[in-house]
Amino acid sequence: MIDWRTWLPHVAKPPAPRPSRHHPPRPTPPPNTASIGVPTLFLAWMIPGILIGLPSVGEHRPALIAIALLPAFAATWSRFETRRSSVFLPLLLGLIWGGIVVIGSPLPNPAPLPDTPKHQITLEAIVADRDDRDDSTVLILDAARGENWQPDGLARISLYRQKTTVHPGDRIRLTARFHPMTGARNPGGFDYRNYLLENNIVATGSASGAIETIGATETWFWNRQRQRIAEWIGATLPESQRGLTETLLVGKRGHLDSALQNALFVSGTFHLVAISGLHLTLIGGTVFYFSRLLLTLILPLSRRWDLKPAAAALSLIPVTAYAFLAGWSVSTQRAFIMVGLFLIAVALRRQHQAWRILTLAAILVLSWQPSQLLNAGFQFSFLCVVVILFLNEHLPARNWREKLVFALACTTAIELVIAPISTGAFHRLTPFGLLANFLMIPWVGELSTPLGLTAMVVQPVWPWLGNSLIELTGWSLEIYRRLIEQIVTWPGADTRMAGPILPGVALYVSALLVANLIRDAGPWAWRRMVFVLVAILGLQWPRSTIPEHELRMTVLDVGQALSVLVKSPGGGWSLFDAGGTANARFDIGEATISTALWYHGVERLERVVLSHPQRDHMAGMARVLRNFPVGSLWIGQWSEKDESGGMFQELMATAARRDVPVVRIQGPAAMRDGSALIRMLPPMDATTKASLNDRSQAMEITHGAHAFLLTGDMEAREESWLLSRRALGPVSVVIVPHHGSRTSSTPNFVRTTRPEHAVISVGATNPWGFPKPEVVRRWEAAGARIWRTDRQGAVSFMSDGQRLEVTSAE
Repeated sequence: MIDWRTWLPHVAKPPAPRPSRHHPPRPTPPPNTASIGVPTLFLAWMIPGILIGLPSVGEHRPALIAIALLPAFAATWSRFETRRSSVFLPLLLGLIWGGIVVIGSPLPNPAPLPDTPKHQITLEAIVADRDDRDDSTVLILDAARGENWQPDGLARISLYRQKTTVHPGDRIRLTARFHPMTGARNPGGFDYRNYLLENNIVATGSASGAIETIGATETWFWNRQRQRIAEWIGATLPESQRGLTETLLVGKRGHLDSALQNALFVSGTFHLVAISGLHLTLIGGTVFYFSRLLLTLILPLSRRWDLKPAAAALSLIPVTAYAFLAGWSVSTQRAFIMVGLFLIAVALRRQHQAWRILTLAAILVLSWQPSQLLNAGFQFSFLCVVVILFLNEHLPARNWREKLVFALACTTAIELVIAPISTGAFHRLTPFGLLANFLMIPWVGELSTPLGLTAMVVQPVWPWLGNSLIELTGWSLEIYRRLIEQIVTWPGADTRMAGPILPGVALYVSALLVANLIRDAGPWAWRRMVFVLVAILGLQWPRSTIPEHELRMTVLDVGQALSVLVKSPGGGWSLFDAGGTANARFDIGEATISTALWYHGVERLERVVLSHPQRDHMAGMARVLRNFPVGSLWIGQWSEKDESGGMFQELMATAARRDVPVVRIQGPAAMRDGSALIRMLPPMDATTKASLNDRSQAMEITHGAHAFLLTGDMEAREESWLLSRRALGPVSVVIVPHHGSRTSSTPNFVRTTRPEHAVISVGATNPWGFPKPEVVRRWEAAGARIWRTDRQGAVSFMSDGQRLEVTSAE
């Protein structure tokens, strides 16, 4: 039978019976018995239950389930050794509950687009939240209502080139154009569509006209206060200090520029400004201390009762308020559950059961959002607490020397524990993270954060004092910013790597948990050896590599742009174009192209080929050169005007800094890469008056019986040029020129190439209407099967020289 009292803290423990010769004393249980209680066993089996049904697990499901069973069996065995009668029921309930929470928390369906011209509609809605950025404003709308259109969830509207004064809680009227909710689907890539749906956003669009405020409501109160605090910070501090301060205090990251975000990641200190346990613990601890102090002054109470429970109960109020004020993000929810449970335990006089509190927090978070199990932030949060609790049991901290040793040990251990997760999730190694965290955790945690939080509290009462304190906060964060920007310049600071894949990270984490669960089962040296061996196996988990004798070409889903990855049989990797939007908040070279390369375990690119210097073909190329060693950069012959753009100049500067040789293609060229033949088609003469599109570098790769033609943005003039020089012939796969525009794919070009497959790299609902229907029909009439990245996602071709296989992300 389960002792259900083990789930909840007791108000008081019953007195232990005195031993006698009729009732001999029971053997003392191992010190770890409390951590292998019913909640621990329940959680251990709840995780495999979640993995069985979680849709986002994908191809790694069997491996992850098998790995999750390791700590589950370890917890079962440890529990069975001490209490055999209460093992199988929590095991079964945990497994069943894991499946139930997955079934009970499905993602909402995207709202259908309005059935209106260009999906444009005038609607009324309540502003739920607002995010101000340097180049735009994003409004999250609730209770949106339009004529014959009503989304069952939130709508995300972007405003460009216009200012608005609306706040959360305002009822507004606006005209917006809605777009399909399609995220990029690439190997190992971030699923933006799922991210929106997890936040209950079921419609996305943009607005360019005037926004009319027609009233105010009492809803979204905390977001309204949060927006007012952000505006106060922006009006008080200089722009250079605004981004970090808003991020630290209210969780708004709109004014964090890309260079500063990169510095936060490189230094390994992004967690210091992300609202998490640091903020809520500081608020809860401060209120607890002063509440207890004030209650102690009431002498009758302090003489008769323990005031800790009352102080803990009072501390829950500001902790809850700040969690909502901070935006109630996933990281804030995790921190709130942890801190809230600890305060409840103090109120019930069970504050020493930290392991059980951590276990209950994990159960609550995963019951609410089971998809967080595979989230790196969730793993960081709980593993960091595990490390702190483990060291707290083994390292005393009675004086300042021991406290200093404890702080250094915690920082070091946490860096070592989360490094494999960080490299697996973000492909980044932070060699100076230990130093930066040791210096900046006390600076930000003990100075910047208290100053900022105090400023927020006192500003409504004493504006002059609040302004002064927020200026001191900005000054302290300015020192922090300068330090991390200096770290970025140190040699080896920005080290990138493929890192372990998801099953490897899972095996590493499981080994850590197993070592903790069975730490009383044998000598420490034996447990440490097992952990090290299993952890090494996890970090070396093999990737699904491409057979050495086969060629793979992947056309990535990069929207209205082009980027193609090619692995030559017996040779190396090539990148043809690295296109995308030049968005300061989204680097296509980092988030999509580099991620796809790391997913395949790529450590080096033999060549990077730029078809022509336009944004949609080169926006991510400089980042790729920074992330990978590159054998050479191939470019064409273009005019000085064509090469004068800032993006091309940045690419050339990056190539020079990284010592990447630049090869100018001035005529037809051919080379062998393994068993594949790479041929650069003859470019148009430099004296010929032609558009930049018609000066695109075209590349043909031949392997055995199959040829692959990569065309860039060539149009009718270049197609005619190549046909007149007999540079083209039948191919198996063609990248349709210029995204399927009407100015390319001429009948002669289509008849000459006669491909089996035609791939169109195109963005959903692009403003040019690409691909044009007549172009698609022309390729279909020639016998080609059409593949579109806006519909099928990334498209991959695999060939051994005879057979040709095609897969897509759809």
